[in-house]
Amino acid sequence: MNDDDNKKKPDLTEQVEDSRISFKELASKNAKPSKLDRITTIVLLLICVALAVYFIAGSVQGREHAVVEENETASVINVQTAVAEKGRFERYTRLNGEIKSYNTDVGIMPDTSGKVVSVLVRSGSEIKKGDVIAYIDASRPGQTFNESPVTSTVDGVVTSVPVSVGETVSVSTPIATVAGERTLYIEAELPERYIGTMKEGMDADFSSVAYPGKTFTGVVSFIAPSIDEATRTARIEIQITDDSEGLLSGMYVTLNLITEAYDDVIMVPLDAVSSYNGEEIVYVAENDTARMRSVTAGRENGDMVIILSGLEEGDEIITAGSVNDGSSINVIG
Repeated sequence: MNDDDNKKKPDLTEQVEDSRISFKELASKNAKPSKLDRITTIVLLLICVALAVYFIAGSVQGREHAVVEENETASVINVQTAVAEKGRFERYTRLNGEIKSYNTDVGIMPDTSGKVVSVLVRSGSEIKKGDVIAYIDASRPGQTFNESPVTSTVDGVVTSVPVSVGETVSVSTPIATVAGERTLYIEAELPERYIGTMKEGMDADFSSVAYPGKTFTGVVSFIAPSIDEATRTARIEIQITDDSEGLLSGMYVTLNLITEAYDDVIMVPLDAVSSYNGEEIVYVAENDTARMRSVTAGRENGDMVIILSGLEEGDEIITAGSVNDGSSINVIG
């Protein structure tokens, strides 16, 4: 290759270098934004920052508002109340008892001795006072008498006829036994600890397994004047005041017996009384505020308790709700 050929060919190295320079200059020109572009970018950034601040502030304010509402709601306690009332307080005990009947069976006897001629009744016959139940022949050898009637002395039902026709009887021989008007009562054993408060005339009710779900009524009619030394109980009787139809002598019953009764006393639900520093207290609802009140409690029966001092009739007592003295409350029932 001669020198002329070398002169005709362009210098590729210089062209490449020139290209590189051109690209650098172009890139340098493109990398520099215009003044308008910079202003636009700054404005957009400021808008984004403003929006972010707005939403963050709103979220924080919302959370603070929710916390305030929650705290306000949490500071008011829902409670239930009952009114302290005067009335009759009763305590009960359960006892087992047995139905018995007074001995009203009557033996009907003849007015004269002789032979039984006829018997006009049998067991189960209902008779009235004055009804003839048999005839007796009082004749003796060589003597003739009219047959003598045997009449009932009571109303009732014949329970037995212990004689037969042809049998010789005396004036002390019962021709028939008649059960008079049925009189049932309940007998039970009362523990000694209740003797001091139990009184005749107190109400009672009872039930029997023979009549599920049915309750009968009665009243204490007798309290024994002595205590059984072995059982430490006193025998009591309950007169049945309800319809006793269907009840039978010998039945076992469950008594619900009033053992104590006090009239015109202030009572509150037992759950309303609690203890604080060794004192009995209740909380009273006053103008939507719980106020602690020291009280003296008396007898309780599992549901109610007598308040001897510290409350007045009509006070509104908090029965449910965890409160302290001064708590803000909302009465819901």
